[in-house]
Amino acid sequence: MHVDIFMEGTPVVKAEVNLAILLKLLSGVALPPPMVAQSTQATTAQMADLLSRVDPKSVHFLRAIAANPNGSITFSEMRRIFGLKKDDWAGYSRSYGKGITRAFRHVLGGHKSAKLVWWDDAEWEAGADYDDPRCKVCIDGAALTALRGAV
Repeated sequence: MHVDIFMEGTPVVKAEVNLAILLKLLSGVALPPPMVAQSTQATTAQMADLLSRVDPKSVHFLRAIAANPNGSITFSEMRRIFGLKKDDWAGYSRSYGKGITRAFRHVLGGHKSAKLVWWDDAEWEAGADYDDPRCKVCIDGAALTALRGAV
């Protein structure tokens, strides 16, 4: 089989390939399992609606997550946005976090278990240094794509 590989319209590889050998080589390659999003799916219109329903600090927070290539924000950054004390996770969770979650569930039509912002509990161990960059929250999947389209 003849194979041509082009980059930006310019040929970079022209080769004859033995398809049987190529298939044998590729059969041993394990692909990583697809990532399953932890944030509940939403549309761009739903995210725009969400942004119109939450307070300005929460909008700033969501925009910061959307701007980050990996869809996360550290607790240090959250403290600056929300004006929280050093280890005041409850200050976020009881107020801003709860408001974002309620508004998100509302724009999804009352989906009672919908989750937008999530975190890895193992990274937030008891006694953890909240300035550690591993202490972060995330938005992923279609919800992150929709959020980026809404901001």
